[in-house]
Amino acid sequence: MVEPLDTRKNLAVELLRIFPPSIGVDALEDTVFRERYGLSLDATITFNGLDASIKRSALFPAIRALYANPQTSIPVKTVDGTSAKLSMELEKEPKLFLSLGEARHEIPSFWMLAENKDIRLSGFQVEVAERNLPTDTIESWRQKIEERPLSDEEMSDLKEDLALVPQEVAKAIRHEAMQNEGRVSVLVPRNARYYRGLIGDRGDAANVEKYAAGNAKAQVDRLLNWDFGRGLAQCLLFCANPRLSALIDISGKAPEEVKSFFRWLANEGDRFSQIAGVEVGIRAFSKYPQIEPYLVKIIEDVRDENPSDKDGRLALTAHLFVFADGELARTRCFADAPPYWRRLAATAQASILERAIVSLGGAGEDWSEWAHLRAQHFFMQTLADLREEPRWLPDLMTPAQLRLELLMRARIVSNEFQSDISDGPLRSLVLGKEPNQLETLTSVPTAAAPSPVEGGIAAPIEFPKDLQADLRAPQDGKVLEAKIFASVVNFSMTFHFDKEIAGLISNLLRSVKYRLAFEQDADITFTLLMGLASIAASARYPELADELRILTRVLGRRGDLKADAEAKMRIALVACASRKDKLEWCKTVGEWLLEIANGELERKEAARFRSHLRTLCHAVPELWQHTAKVDATLSALCD
Repeated sequence: MVEPLDTRKNLAVELLRIFPPSIGVDALEDTVFRERYGLSLDATITFNGLDASIKRSALFPAIRALYANPQTSIPVKTVDGTSAKLSMELEKEPKLFLSLGEARHEIPSFWMLAENKDIRLSGFQVEVAERNLPTDTIESWRQKIEERPLSDEEMSDLKEDLALVPQEVAKAIRHEAMQNEGRVSVLVPRNARYYRGLIGDRGDAANVEKYAAGNAKAQVDRLLNWDFGRGLAQCLLFCANPRLSALIDISGKAPEEVKSFFRWLANEGDRFSQIAGVEVGIRAFSKYPQIEPYLVKIIEDVRDENPSDKDGRLALTAHLFVFADGELARTRCFADAPPYWRRLAATAQASILERAIVSLGGAGEDWSEWAHLRAQHFFMQTLADLREEPRWLPDLMTPAQLRLELLMRARIVSNEFQSDISDGPLRSLVLGKEPNQLETLTSVPTAAAPSPVEGGIAAPIEFPKDLQADLRAPQDGKVLEAKIFASVVNFSMTFHFDKEIAGLISNLLRSVKYRLAFEQDADITFTLLMGLASIAASARYPELADELRILTRVLGRRGDLKADAEAKMRIALVACASRKDKLEWCKTVGEWLLEIANGELERKEAARFRSHLRTLCHAVPELWQHTAKVDATLSALCD
C-alpha cells in the first residue's frame, strides 16, 4: 500500500531534521527527492548593493506578469515586510527595476522568464559570450530556452550554472574573503560541472601526458578564442605541467596586448600561473622581446624568496594547495577520477584563491591555518593515491620544494629554446652558471622530483649503473652497513627504479637477515625506510614491501627505529602502494596497520592513529572491512 503524499512529505521533513544540516541541504537540492516526497524550495533572492531580499515565490510571478504587460508596475513585499514595486522598460533589451520608497534600482532582467522566445535567446547569448560557458552547458540549456520560459526550479539551476564559471567564482571568493567567517563551499566548490569549465574535460586520459595529448587543447582553444587576456589568465590556472603550457600559442597577438598581460601576471598573478606564463613567454620570446623585464621579475621573485618565511608567497601557495586538495578529498568530488585530475583541479582552485588574496593585499600574512583545516584529508588522501600514482608524496608540498620545482620548469624551457633568447638579463638568469642563476640553483637531486600531477608518470632517467655496485656486491651474511643504501634513498624521487633494482634490495635485506648497522647517533632509520618504501611503490615490487615490513619489525624490536605509530603508518602506506590491485592493497594495509595497532601505543598516540585511519577509510571506503579490527583495537586503547 502506498502512503498518501502528505504523509510521506511530513515523514521526509521530520527525518531531515534528524540529520546534520549539510545532509539535509544535499537531499533538498536533489530534484528527484523533492518530487518523490512532494517537497518544494522557496529561495530568497538577494540583490547585490541593495538592502533588500524577496522570496522567489513572490518575485518570479511578478516578473512574468511584467513581461506579459510591461506597461504596469507590480507591488511586492521584501522578506522583512517592506513594500516595493517592480517595473520594466522595453528598449533594445528589457530592463527591470525595483523601487524602494523614492529610490529606483535596476536589477537583473531575469530574461529566462519571458514568454517571448527572442528575448530569452538574446539574453542567453549575452550570458554565453560574457561567461564563456562550456559547450555541454550551452547545449543543455539552449533547447529548453528555445522551447519555453524556464520554471522556478530550472531558473535556479541555470543561475547556478551561470555562477559556476571561474570568473564568477573568483568574484564570490573575493567577497567571501572580506567576511568575518568564510564558507569553504564558496572557496572550493564541490560541483563537478564547475571544474569541467575550469580545467576541461578529462575524457579517458589516465595521466597528465595523455590529457595534454587529448582534450586539453580544446580547453585552451575555447578560452583563448573567447578573450585573450581573460582566457589566457584562465588557461594558466591549470597549466601545472609544461606539456599543458606548451599548448598555448600567443603568436599573432598584438605586442602591446601581450606586454600588458605579462605586466599583470608579474605583479598580480599566482605562483603556479606565473611559472606557466614564463614557459609561454620564453617560447614566444623571439616575437615579444618586450616582455623580458616581466619574465625576469617573476623568476627573480621566486629565486629570492626565503622558503622558510611563513608569510612568504611560496608558503601561501603551498598552504592553499593543501587546503584545496584536502577539501576536494573530503567532499570526494573526484572519487572516480585518477589522482592527478583532482590535483590539477586543486592547483587551479588554489591559484584562484591566491589571486584573490593578492588582490586584497593579504599576501604578506600567515595562511597556515587554512592548510591545517584540511591537512589530514590532504595527507591521508595522498597516501591512498600512491596505489594509483606512486611517485608523488605529501611531503613534497613544501615551500622549498615548490621553489625548486618552479625554477626547474623555467630552466628546462630556457634550455629548450635558448637559441630564441637574445643576450640580456633574461639569458644570463636562465642560462648562466653563476651561483644565483638557474643551473646552479637547481643542481640538486630533488629538483627532478615529480610535481603533484606527475605521480603516475615514470621517472625519465634510469638509476645509473655505477651506483648499483654496492647493491650487487655479495655480503656473505655479514651485518650490512646501512649507508650502503644512501645512493638509493637519496635518489628515490629522482631516478626510475625497475623491478631488477627493487629485487636486488629485497635480496640484500634477506641475505643479511635484516641486520643493518647504523652510524652512531645517526637518526636516519625513518628516512631510510621511507626511501626504500618509495622504491617498492614506484617499481610495483610487493616482495620489497614485504621485506620492509619485516625490517621495520626487526628495527623496532632492536630500538633502532625511533618512530611513533603515525610514522610507521606512513611507511606502511607508501610500501603497500607496490600493490596496484585495490583488493590486494586493502588486505595488506589492513594487516600491516593491525600489527602497528597491536604495538605499544600511548592513549593519545592511539587516538591520533584512529583519527588518521578513519580519514583514510573516508578516502577509500572499501578499506573499512579490512581495518575493522584495527579500529576496534585503537578504540579500546582510547577508552
